This record gives sequence, structure tokens and C-alpha cells, in this order.
Amino acid sequence: MRILRRVPMLAMLVVLCGSASTVAEAGVDVQDRTDQLATLRKAEASYDLGIELLETRPEEARAAFAVAAADFASVIDQGVRNAGLHYNLGNALLRSGDRGGAILELLRASALDPADPSIASNLAFARSQVPGRPSTGDDPSIADRLATWWHVVPLRMRAASALALWALFWILLAVRQGRTITAAGRGRNLWPATLGILLVASVVLGTTAAIDLRTQRVSDRAVVVAEEVVLRKGNGDGFEAELVQPLVSGIECRVLEARPGWTRVALDDGRSGWLPEASLRTVADSTG
Repeated sequence: MRILRRVPMLAMLVVLCGSASTVAEAGVDVQDRTDQLATLRKAEASYDLGIELLETRPEEARAAFAVAAADFASVIDQGVRNAGLHYNLGNALLRSGDRGGAILELLRASALDPADPSIASNLAFARSQVPGRPSTGDDPSIADRLATWWHVVPLRMRAASALALWALFWILLAVRQGRTITAAGRGRNLWPATLGILLVASVVLGTTAAIDLRTQRVSDRAVVVAEEVVLRKGNGDGFEAELVQPLVSGIECRVLEARPGWTRVALDDGRSGWLPEASLRTVADSTG
């Protein structure tokens, strides 16, 4: 079974740390911080218990993961939001059997820290558990594997490097066109190679940065959290079903329009329809 790792509590509690005087100066109740730390310790203990019970008593393990998820969610509901907390909550939810909630939280974690390969890996695994998941035609596992390579370099550095190399390419091209080359043949041959390397490097870096920026745009992303729900042609139960099979928990979509009680969405394969508002959650709810 694939191991869904959690973030150590120390790593995900940076926002909760600091001296009592610093917290007080910020206008934050020290007791609140203490309670949040205690809740997170309890969540970790429940998660660890679930791991211990996983092989021998799976039902009890799922219950322990559900308790851990509830505690992680409680801290997030109190306003503590970071990639580590959403990542841990997503892992606990997936272990507890809540596939839709798990994907939702892993997407929120990814929006907060798109360069984390562990988040990307666990999100890819959670998505692989969704039966009948619409596809854009690309193999997500290949895309995820490639992303782990370019995420070694931070997004801002890639974007800045792409712009710098692009500018350098045009500067050198202008210099090359505006001067008479009197060097030997070997020197002349360096110009096309240098310009080619600069052009390819700028395009590759720019493309990876664009992909990550597009991934971070979560304002219209949503996840089905209902076990099963019918995608309909209109905003009401009386409308005909858009698809033969109902959508299942974990299906991702894009919000197109909202009306009282209903939301019009587009699936990743381009098909669209209406879903009850209560059957899905938007990714942006906890990332703003």
C-alpha cells in the first residue's frame, strides 16, 4: 500500500510558534495558540494510531484517521492555514475513506505550495482512486513526474530566469545582426549554438512557469464531495441527466455559473452541466 506521509507537526506549525510576547503584540490570544498546538498533537497521535491499526484492524484505523482529520480541520477553521495543514488533512481524509474531501484539501495544499513534490505525488495518487475521472487527454502521472523535476527550481526563479534569458537572446541577436563577423569559422559557429541554447532555455523555463501559474489559479476550481450526484442539463431535479452515469466523489470541475442551490460546472473533458450546490466544494474557500 502506498504510504501517505504527513508533515511533522514542527514543520507545519511555523505560524503558531514564537514567544508569548510576540504573539501578544500581534493581538493573538496565547491560550488559543496553546489549544491549537494541543489539538494538533492529538491529531498526530490519532494519525499514528491509524497507521498502527491499518494492517490488523482496518475499520478502527479508518475511525482513527477520521478523528485526526476532524482535529486538523478544527485548527484550519480557527484561521491557521498553510500547505502542511491542508496536506495532512488531505492524507487523513483519504485514509478515512473521504476521497472527495482528500482531493479538495490536497488541491488547497498545492495552491499554497505548488513546488512541493510530496503534495503533487499524493494528489496524483488520490486522483488515481477516482473511478471514471474525466481526462483532458494527457497522462497526469507523466505530467506529475515531469513537474517534480522542474519544481526543484522555485517558480519565481524560473519566471525571472526565463525573462532574463529571453531578453539576452534578443540582445545578442541584435548584436549578431549589427556587426560584421571577422572571427574564424569556429567563432562564427558559436553564435547559432549560443542563441539556440538561450532560446530553448527561456522557452522551457517560461513554459513550466506558465503551467504552475495556471495550476495555482484556483478561483474557479471545485471538487465533488457527494458520494454520487447526477449532472443535469438545468438547475433543477426535474431536468434531464447530462450523463448516463452519476459523478462520484473526487471528480474535479470548473465553476461556470451559480444560481440559488445550483452550480453550473465544466468537467475536465469539456462536458458541462448543473450540480446541486451542496454536492461540491470550491478549492478557493480555504486558500484566500
